Amino acid sequence: MRYSITGVTVDQVKSVGAVDIKETKSVGIVFATLSEEQAARLKSQGASLTPVGAVKAVVMAPIITPPTPIVAVPTYRPEELSWVIGFEEIRAMFDPPLYGEGINVAIIGTGIRETHQRINGRVVYRKNYTTDVMRDGLNHDTGVCDIILTIAPLCNILNLKVLNDKGEGTEEDVAIAIDDCITLQDTNPGIAPIVINLSLGGPDDGNPNNPLRVACRAAINRNIFIFASVGNGGPIPYSITCPACEQYVFAVGSARYLPEESSFIVSDWSSRGPTFEGLIKPDGVLFGENIVMASSESDIAVIAKSGTSFAAPFGSAFAVLYHEGVYRQAVWKQAVSGLVVEAYFLTAKEIIDGYLPLISLKPQGALLGKDTNCGFGLPYGPLALRVLTAAPAMDISAALQPVLGIAMLAMLMGMITPMAKVTV
Repeated sequence: MRYSITGVTVDQVKSVGAVDIKETKSVGIVFATLSEEQAARLKSQGASLTPVGAVKAVVMAPIITPPTPIVAVPTYRPEELSWVIGFEEIRAMFDPPLYGEGINVAIIGTGIRETHQRINGRVVYRKNYTTDVMRDGLNHDTGVCDIILTIAPLCNILNLKVLNDKGEGTEEDVAIAIDDCITLQDTNPGIAPIVINLSLGGPDDGNPNNPLRVACRAAINRNIFIFASVGNGGPIPYSITCPACEQYVFAVGSARYLPEESSFIVSDWSSRGPTFEGLIKPDGVLFGENIVMASSESDIAVIAKSGTSFAAPFGSAFAVLYHEGVYRQAVWKQAVSGLVVEAYFLTAKEIIDGYLPLISLKPQGALLGKDTNCGFGLPYGPLALRVLTAAPAMDISAALQPVLGIAMLAMLMGMITPMAKVTV
């Protein structure tokens, strides 16, 4: 059986006769194939062993079945939803505006059609962890990449293919890809990612030693933000997938925009918490329904899709603008003062525990605080701008009220024009 092993050295793993050994460089996991007797010997030496499971792209499907495509109505372009969420106000806080320049994002998933006209020239690193050719055979992460680049068109993309053309892969390959992202901080910092997007997942079994969770914790400890889709198993409780179930992975659910009411609701199929360890998840929701995005079918093709897979990249793009803004603010302060000013980036823990409650709007009728349907709600650009940049004081408690959230969205509803037709 294939195991993820922690708590012992690779030499100890070798000493029991394990085969097909793979050692991660940064996350502290050894992967190996062991017999029952070999596994027992390692356990007696203090090892923690977890059988390696499978993961899949999170498309609209019951979480225990292979992913199946769903019908989506071509309604919104990512740039239109960016206006509704208020990202454009964050972008405009600097001159020139924030476009993600110099920020690296790793998209770990099905692979990307790099030659698509909406993506071409933005991929700076690629690696294939599967036995399939390096392409997006599932027609999945090409759209994820398009959403990120729509909001942050000058960011750099790392294309890490861990899922085959059926959308299936192993926890081992995903963990190794995350390990490679961490290692790049030491070996090639110029392309090391600050943000990782994981529009994929496997079942949450409540095991903190799951290799996906171990790898994510190691990346978060190196100040890499990870955004993961929560899955499409809702509205059933305890349907949050792994690694979105990990405490400081940004777990992103899906919301549907309601232009007639200038509001939003949680997508019925968006997975709900709590996790099997009792954590309240998701952390928040972003728009994930009826989005027109790049398709891997050709270099100009587009397709309409729905799913939490396509809500997560809005969060990743939000993080890109945040990192660029903090860095440029530090550069500006240094230029004005003549003193060396270090950019201080909030940690994932600080944002999830301290800031998401202050920058998010909840749908009408939702419970105040964090809940298992929508977390803290939908992050809203103008609130984030004021809170994270210490702008003039405002009544944050009032801004958290659902009624005000609806009013804010109402100011932007005229910017959305439903698309009548999409040409593929």
